[in-house]
Amino acid sequence: MSDFNNLLEMIEIVPQEVIENIVETEKSSDVSKSAKVEIVRPFPTTFSPFDISLFAKELHERSAVKNQLYREAVQNINAYDLAQNCIRDIVYKLRNTPVESFADKWLPILMRASIGNAIHNFIQDNSDQFTEKEISVKIPSIRFSGRIDALIGSNILIEIKSCTYSDYEKIITSCRPRPADFYQAIAYKYMLENHLAEAKNPGVETRTQVPMLDKYDIQTIQFIYVAHDVTATDVESFGEMVNRIKELKRLLNSRSNTFFFITTLVIDLTNNLADPYIKYIKDKLEKINWYLDNDKLPAANDPYIDKTKCFFCLYKQLCDL
Repeated sequence: MSDFNNLLEMIEIVPQEVIENIVETEKSSDVSKSAKVEIVRPFPTTFSPFDISLFAKELHERSAVKNQLYREAVQNINAYDLAQNCIRDIVYKLRNTPVESFADKWLPILMRASIGNAIHNFIQDNSDQFTEKEISVKIPSIRFSGRIDALIGSNILIEIKSCTYSDYEKIITSCRPRPADFYQAIAYKYMLENHLAEAKNPGVETRTQVPMLDKYDIQTIQFIYVAHDVTATDVESFGEMVNRIKELKRLLNSRSNTFFFITTLVIDLTNNLADPYIKYIKDKLEKINWYLDNDKLPAANDPYIDKTKCFFCLYKQLCDL
């Protein structure tokens, strides 16, 4: 495996989580979810077959425009920020720091974002098991805004995640969620249980419904994982991807299970398991707001600095880490 793929394997959550960050932050910002980036060009007089290299250039242009519009509009901290974003990236973003290029470093992220959106929508639109779906949680006093995928009653919080088959295999064999996914869910638990009154404030504009109940006690987090490898970063070839899927199907004994690529994990929080994670989320949130309130950049020794995120960071050229 190449050094580049070794790097991606070391931080393999990042590409997928960046997707979910795009999904989540678009939901939590004032940028219209349905808005499309249009680049106007003269109508051609001659025509050629579809060109993948040209397509990549088109994606590069569109991602730059889309990311710039989003970064200029975003005003809030989201759950992905708290789960695993480097604190400098968050502060740069919320200070509307200009960059040389807003284009994504890895363009297949755009396709994976669409796939992730489609998976969320498909599950939410085709199940009546959820009591609440797409719940906006906006807390202006702490600059937080996000959306919970679904709730079942007052005690079960649902997170829908798409992932590569390599992640999927690790999740199944370990019976554990990816750490960033767990932190993100814990952030929502913390908001529901500690800032519900503000989240339900009818004076705060949200794009979907606010929490419906007057009290939540999240005792269970359920992750719904959906595997796909359409644009995986951790395989060398299409053949390797197919073989990995075959091996996983054998592992799952999935001959009679047409939904072998979907699994769920149920995490019981009644044993105080969440306490240290809640502390992490609360402390990081307070630290971000302190830097913003005091117009300071996080120091290089800040505990929430994460240098493994530098490869994909839009602010890499500005940062002295």
